[in-house]
Amino acid sequence: MATMAEPTRIVRMSATRRLVHWSNALSIVVCAITGIYIADPFYVANIPYLTAWTRAIQLYGAVVLDVSLLVIMYLYFFSTVERPVAPLIPSRKNLIRLQEAFLNLITFNRRRRFDSSQPDPLNAVLFLGLHGLIVLQLFTGLQLYVFGLESGYSIVGSWWPALIHFSTDWTQAAFGGIGGVRLWHHAMMYPIIAWALLHVYYEIWRTIAWKEGDITIAFGGYKLARPK
Repeated sequence: MATMAEPTRIVRMSATRRLVHWSNALSIVVCAITGIYIADPFYVANIPYLTAWTRAIQLYGAVVLDVSLLVIMYLYFFSTVERPVAPLIPSRKNLIRLQEAFLNLITFNRRRRFDSSQPDPLNAVLFLGLHGLIVLQLFTGLQLYVFGLESGYSIVGSWWPALIHFSTDWTQAAFGGIGGVRLWHHAMMYPIIAWALLHVYYEIWRTIAWKEGDITIAFGGYKLARPK
């Protein structure tokens, strides 16, 4: 009588990617809370420069988010453990695996015709969408930041505001002026929050449905899977 093979550890995330993952998560939370406060102050306290401190905290959180995004862009192509770009290549194999991963989700694991031990193309597409939203937040946020530097100077010199103007002034033309940029920057926060909730749900769902410990990937870097 054949026995079922024991599950083995499969490394899926390096320590660097896990650090970037949690830096992303924390900075999104910080930027969301401070952004909501800046748009509509909901807390009043006898704290000197409360709004200024809130804006500073959001700026620092945004810097962490932007730097982590640059690291992610590098790891997309050069990670030594798992390259996120691999499942995004529009090959016939990846398209079939994307279709099967989607059908597996909407049928609540009743259809399982792909190797779940390997990177999930559906998850890769979802992350690509998140990174696209963050890129938009990056450009609109920097435009709002440089718009406040009316003098055209900064602590590091005039080259820094000039560089930001050069790379982000197009957002005013695209969104109908600084008011439109501010509106889009604020509005994009809500799909990012919705994405984060969807991501948490999907990871818990995969852990329960596939029974391969997917949720441990973000903590230990590995999951458990039986060889096919």
